Amino acid sequence: MKTRNDRGMGLYIHIPFCITKCAYCDFLSFECADADIQERYVQALLSEMAYARNYSGPMDIPFDTVYIGGGTPTALPTPLLCKILQEAQNFNLENNAEITIEMNPCTNAQSLLPALKASGVNRLSIGLQAWQNHLLAAIGRAHTNTDFAETIKAAHNADITNINVDLMFGLPGQTHEAWHESISQVIAYRPTHISAYSLTPAEDTPLWDALETGKAELPCEATDRTMYHKAISMLADAGYQHYELSNFAKPGFQSRHNVNCWLRRPYIGLGLGAHSFNGNTRWSNTSDMEQYLRWSPVPLGADRFYQRWKNQQNESPNRNNMAENIEHLTTKDAMAETMFLGLRLTSGINPQDFHAQFGKSLTEVYGNELETLITKGLLTHRNKSIALTPKGLDLANQVFETFL
Repeated sequence: MKTRNDRGMGLYIHIPFCITKCAYCDFLSFECADADIQERYVQALLSEMAYARNYSGPMDIPFDTVYIGGGTPTALPTPLLCKILQEAQNFNLENNAEITIEMNPCTNAQSLLPALKASGVNRLSIGLQAWQNHLLAAIGRAHTNTDFAETIKAAHNADITNINVDLMFGLPGQTHEAWHESISQVIAYRPTHISAYSLTPAEDTPLWDALETGKAELPCEATDRTMYHKAISMLADAGYQHYELSNFAKPGFQSRHNVNCWLRRPYIGLGLGAHSFNGNTRWSNTSDMEQYLRWSPVPLGADRFYQRWKNQQNESPNRNNMAENIEHLTTKDAMAETMFLGLRLTSGINPQDFHAQFGKSLTEVYGNELETLITKGLLTHRNKSIALTPKGLDLANQVFETFL
């Protein structure tokens, strides 16, 4: 099995702190305004970054994306964020590397964004979610639409024009009219990228409890799907290309970080609970904060790790017992991932690429499955690739499960 590590690598950095914890969120994040914990976390993260840079340093494969996510990275004080960004610059970055940071609109954009720009950030991902303030309050968001407008203006003033805006549909109490207004308002600010996600309730969250007790109610499935296709239509009319299930971009502004993940290219994840992938193996950092704060790297040896990564020996670094959930993928696993990740892209999967990677044709491995899904109208041949149909977009999970 050939790997895809010849086309650039990604660097993901996790910041678990939030201003407030949203009612629907089950990510590894929590409210924390304790300056001491934030300082200790950043110091541990900087130590891990320096160590990771040491063992990835000899690679001839540059990092073409850096993504700082959370949580809410901008919940950190600006000087701490800048330290992280400055350390990221010490990695073997491509000259035009995409450096993204997630941002909550209620953080102090006017003073924050010029500092982030000076530290290398060239792409923002702003979590708006909805335009209507009553819907934002209902899902526990800490900002208003005015905060969002001010953040966009501050970004442009700081000369950061590559901007993603996150929107959610299927929210409790959300109407078709409200969804239409959210899309229209965001389009008016001309971001280069828009992500439009359907809300998926997660267990053990306040929203889940509210739904279970009848205190909240989601729109029906038909309404949810109508909202989805409304977004596809409106964004297409506004010049956005629908390139992935939930993602739309102006030409040339697709999220390189996300596309690399969907194409199974390698990445290193740093920070609490962050995941890594070297082409054949997936693993994650500890999700125990106290353990992470005790970070004390044990030298592995850059050359030894480099050979592990370069030769794809199904090994991952045991960074002082920080690595958890180590999963060595078989060829069958990798083929399945290629299908259910690659089909997220509206361009689909190219059979020639599949054969080049695995030495077998797509029909040889999945002929029966493909025939069934095409007969059901869920997949189609498009531009020499296999891709989801409009019906398949609505039933994508059903398609993906076929390959598990």
